[in-house]
Order: sequence, then C-alpha cells, then structure tokens
Amino acid sequence: MDNLTIDKNRLVFPWAAAIYNRFLPCAYTLTRVSLGAIMMPHGYDKLFKNGAAATARNPVLHVFIDPVIGAYFIGCVEFFGGLLLVLGLLTRFAAGAVAIQMFVISFFVLWPVWGWTNRGMEFAIFMMLIAISIFIRGGGPFSLDAKLPKEL
Repeated sequence: MDNLTIDKNRLVFPWAAAIYNRFLPCAYTLTRVSLGAIMMPHGYDKLFKNGAAATARNPVLHVFIDPVIGAYFIGCVEFFGGLLLVLGLLTRFAAGAVAIQMFVISFFVLWPVWGWTNRGMEFAIFMMLIAISIFIRGGGPFSLDAKLPKEL
C-alpha cells in the first residue's frame, strides 16, 4: 500500500503526476493529523475551560454516575485521543475511541433531530468514518507507532 504511484497516463494533466507522487507518502499522515487537530480543541475546552459544564447537561451522559465525569471523559477522548492521533502513538486505540465517541454523538445525541445537515451530524459521521479508516490502517509510516517494535 505504501508503494502506490500515480500513473501519469491516467491524468488530464500528466505533468501533475510528479507533484502527486512527491506528496503521496504524506497523504495518509495528513488525514490522521487533521482528525487529531480537529479533536484537540474540543477536548481542551472541556478539560481546561468551562465546556464540561455545558456538555454535562446532555441527557446521554446520565449513563455515568455523574454527568460531569462523563463530560471530562469525553474531553479526555477528544484532547488526549486527538494528541495521540497527531503523534501517531497508540493510533488504533485513539482512533477507536474517537470512532465510538462520534458514533454515540451521531446516533444518540444528534439522531433525534435527524437531518443530514441538522446540528452538524454530517461532521460527526465524517469524523467517525475517518477514525474507522485510521483504526484499520494504524499509524502509518510517519508515526511514533512505526518506531515501536510492535503496534496495537
């Protein structure tokens, strides 16, 4: 999979193949880092600002003993899971946690007002699908996981 190249004969602009092939090894890393970078500020708000209080008002968090604990748990998944994705460390663990969280947000928080663009449900589903593909692929060649003797 890492040895893919773009065939210039299939391109409308064959000269672009050199550019695409040059940056092709970075494409997966860009996806992984982007998801992590999107998740981190949401977790930061919950952990280090006042975002946990607003999040705790969500009735889904009543599965926790205290909804505030649930809000901080979500903040940890978002902030630390996002950081792990950016670093490519324990990537499958982090991507799995993000995928589960986005599933719950999509189908237990946003579903009651279903509509593809209502309340940003399309973004949560998109992030879930990206996290699932990262879970399947792992850290990739430009990750800290690649430096470890074994990967999750």
